[in-house]
Amino acid sequence: MPSHVRISGRRAGQRFDAERNVATEALLFLGELDPEAIGPSIVHATHYEPTPVGDLDALLAHVPLALERTTFVDLGSGMGRAVLLAASRPFRQVVGVEISPALHAIARDNLAAIDRSSLRCRDVRLVRDDAATYAFPRGDLVVYLFNPFDGAILVRVLDALAKPARRDVALVYHTPVERAIVEDHPAFELVAEIALGAVYRLVARSDPAAAGASRHKASIVTRPSSMLAPHVTRTPCQPKRSQPRPGNVDPNTAPT
Repeated sequence: MPSHVRISGRRAGQRFDAERNVATEALLFLGELDPEAIGPSIVHATHYEPTPVGDLDALLAHVPLALERTTFVDLGSGMGRAVLLAASRPFRQVVGVEISPALHAIARDNLAAIDRSSLRCRDVRLVRDDAATYAFPRGDLVVYLFNPFDGAILVRVLDALAKPARRDVALVYHTPVERAIVEDHPAFELVAEIALGAVYRLVARSDPAAAGASRHKASIVTRPSSMLAPHVTRTPCQPKRSQPRPGNVDPNTAPT
């Protein structure tokens, strides 16, 4: 593990790692890890912090899609904890997208170390790429964000997802610091909201009237008093800010 990684001491995360022989529990700033390798996009990136164990399940419980027909995409997948958690569910495919070569390498090692028989999804892949230019897989998607980048990149991601396509998309946003950007985007509506974050879905672009009605419906969704977003319940480290770098799929991470 790189010297700049410091273990955060969260017991559930440490237990998760120990039970699976992986390393995901850490807190670090990408600017201290491999800024030269990331390139100009570093200015848009936030710090690395793994999804707390249990949080992803709580958010996925509100996804209105059949997981068996859906691909899970974690943008800013870091060391791969959310990828491993998602792979324990029956997704058609699970993909982790990470811009940092160092974090991507650790995630690759974690995927190699885990007992694949414990995973319900058999098609798990890791991609080193920039979320701003990433080409999403075909078919229905669950796109997961744990506040991985700033609003400039989020806008590009939303626009890419909103391009006309015959598919359903759910956006699962943990610690939604930039939630106003999602809720101002005409292609997305709020489906559910809990203290950890919010779940949105893509509205059919071909029917502006339906999209407008869905936007109105989303505006009257009752938010729990404990949901503090953009005043979030978990205080993230101050984000650092970035520009796109082409990526590649590591052939060693393709499913066996």
